[in-house]
Amino acid sequence: MRLISIQEALERKFRRQAAVPGLRLDAAGRCAHVGRLSPGCRACYEPDLASFFIPVGSRCNGRCAYCPTSRRAPEPPPSLASRIRAQFERNLRAARAAGRAGPSRISFTGGGEPLLYLDRVAAYMAFFRGLETPGAPRPWYWISTNGRLADAPALDRLRAMGLDEVRFHLGATAFSARVCRHVELAAARFPAVSVETPAWPPHRRALLELLPRLDAMGVRHLNLQEVEITRHNRPRIAARQPGAEVYLSHGVFLDDGGLAYECMAEAVARRFRFSVLDCSSLVKQYQRAPGKFVAHRRVDGLCDDPRVLGRAAREPAAPVAARARGMG
Repeated sequence: MRLISIQEALERKFRRQAAVPGLRLDAAGRCAHVGRLSPGCRACYEPDLASFFIPVGSRCNGRCAYCPTSRRAPEPPPSLASRIRAQFERNLRAARAAGRAGPSRISFTGGGEPLLYLDRVAAYMAFFRGLETPGAPRPWYWISTNGRLADAPALDRLRAMGLDEVRFHLGATAFSARVCRHVELAAARFPAVSVETPAWPPHRRALLELLPRLDAMGVRHLNLQEVEITRHNRPRIAARQPGAEVYLSHGVFLDDGGLAYECMAEAVARRFRFSVLDCSSLVKQYQRAPGKFVAHRRVDGLCDDPRVLGRAAREPAAPVAARARGMG
């Protein structure tokens, strides 16, 4: 594993961006994408106290080589739920004081597999839905899963809870046919279904071959994350890819060899109807930076809301229409 300079890593990224026709750069350049993104992504680019990410548990039924967390991570303590609720109520009061009526985006994700914790998800959903304000815009609720447990009964239960979007980590099962069928089942039930999976170089061929099927299945968004190197996954990645090149940003990230931008270029060339996002270290920096509460660029028009547009209103991957974006 070779550590390259941040200059080399970003120069490569910017060259790859320049080669994609119709690529759009938003959020002060941190958001490189084609097509309109999920409403759940907006909170990564603008400060939003009424948006919350819920880590429901650490158990997982997968064993991904690139998983950045410990396979022996402890379960969240029972008191975590009450602390999350208390923190959210404080954030919500502050948001309402700033003119926001209610929750905006709620997601269930984290170091484990959320569908192993459906009862916990149901309890959180009941809490957050109870905070909705009649007449105000409804929050966007989404959940991440590796898809193994996302069969019809589980998806029906999630839909009954009020979830709007399911995000599938297809790389966790090497893009298995069974999980792809679960994606199709979800696309028939939810306003939006996304694939959010790492741009992992060993998956290059399988991912590129899958793109036409994603379009046919009704996937709305493809978010390609950079693999983050941690003390937990570094030995496995070094063994699998001894020549891997990594760079130090706020964390350590694996250079994907241009895979994310290959997928973007393919989506544009073949007019696939899903968006493609390079969910890279640049996004993670912006997502986690307290600086965005000081200065940021608004991202109006970046995301769509299929609850308003309808599931059929999918357009080929293309840049978001240009518009003025001032400081927030």
